[in-house]
Amino acid sequence: MDRRAIPRILRIEGLIPFTGCAVLLGLFVSVHEAGLSGTDWVLFCVAAAVAFLIHIDAHIWNDIMDLDTDRREKSRETGRDRPLLLGWATAGEYRALSAGVVALVLLLAGFLTLQRPLMPILLALGLFFDYGYNHPRIALAYRPFTEFYIFPWLVVGVTVTVVYAATGAFSPSAFILAFLLGLVSTCFVVSMMRRDAVSDRLGGKQTSSVRYPGLPHATIYAVITLAAAALAFFPLARALGDPRPALAFVLTTAVVAITDTALGVRIDRLTARAMRTDFPAFEGLANRLMLLQVNAALAGAGIFCIILLAAGRIAH
Repeated sequence: MDRRAIPRILRIEGLIPFTGCAVLLGLFVSVHEAGLSGTDWVLFCVAAAVAFLIHIDAHIWNDIMDLDTDRREKSRETGRDRPLLLGWATAGEYRALSAGVVALVLLLAGFLTLQRPLMPILLALGLFFDYGYNHPRIALAYRPFTEFYIFPWLVVGVTVTVVYAATGAFSPSAFILAFLLGLVSTCFVVSMMRRDAVSDRLGGKQTSSVRYPGLPHATIYAVITLAAAALAFFPLARALGDPRPALAFVLTTAVVAITDTALGVRIDRLTARAMRTDFPAFEGLANRLMLLQVNAALAGAGIFCIILLAAGRIAH
């Protein structure tokens, strides 16, 4: 395997907004609830490593599954290298790498289970996200509405897992905060699906944007995120025991959702134009707007952590 394939397999632009931000949020929730001395840092780090490895394995299988679709995509315009198309790696090498990653995941998960007996349930959830979405035999990525039942819950699963590993408890506040962060992060995935709708249709995918091309999916999803933030206020205030940080979390989510809505409207308009006429610059323009949504999600995750610090409940 050519070493140039490694950055594509890691795919930082997808790894950080989901698993990266989820682990970061889990770290601050753990310290917020258990204190620095009450947090098991070894188990936290092992759980974080498992989460990152499963996500990387998902990238491996996604490239294998999307091989035919990627041949029709304008990768140069979106800045995405395709190792399997460029000859940097073979599908067999990808499968061998996946086997090694999964073996390491199972080894680390076994260690975690000795300390946290419910860890296999969370591991099964992570592997469902991995293989359910990306494996060619299941290929949920080729079906509509994965933006609702896969992506937000990926962030929830990772955050709850690392907090459980670190503290031994299932945290309601971790669940709610991760759900809000998952919604914010998924806004850019919906925009990515809009950007890729033309090539996805040619490749046989039936994403929501392909199945219902006339709907402004990026706009709709961002508005749903805004509504979910408002509904989360009371359960979050109860989980945190204080309405003030809960309000700060909700307002942060709302600001990011409004930003995503504004960007999503522009992406939906570009997509509608690309579907009606020849629009060579479409992928590049849509990709730049989508990256702004990624930055908004990263900013939201950082502010979430700052709010937890400012809540004044970190034990020393």
